[in-house]
Amino acid sequence: MTQVEAVQLWMRGAEDAWDTAQQLFAAKKYHHALFFGQMYLEKLLKGLHYDLKDDHPPFTHNLVLIAKKAEIKLVPQQIENLDEISSFNITARYPEHKQELFTKATLGYTKKWMKLIEDFGSYFKGLFHYEIQPGN
Repeated sequence: MTQVEAVQLWMRGAEDAWDTAQQLFAAKKYHHALFFGQMYLEKLLKGLHYDLKDDHPPFTHNLVLIAKKAEIKLVPQQIENLDEISSFNITARYPEHKQELFTKATLGYTKKWMKLIEDFGSYFKGLFHYEIQPGN
């Protein structure tokens, strides 16, 4: 698989996760929407890592770690926000933590984080070296 093919594969996965997140949000399944929102950014970052480094991204769900490995500069507020978004993956996966996210994921909380996820997505997409066609 070429670098471009690998990046496009990650991008297609990211777009699919974002579409799913939006559908879940509309269906008022807020904790699931946040989980897929995290997956969206994770896949974008892994595609960006491949684009910038021409190497496999790290095997982790930690968005800050993936961004650091790709040498993406982040300010402290971005790191704090990405840490919180990373928690949506772990919290939604494990039953002992699922109730915590379910309780937190009110309409207001989820709206706020979905907007931040969307903003991060736009930011990360702007860092790619070349135009990626996610549908190809």
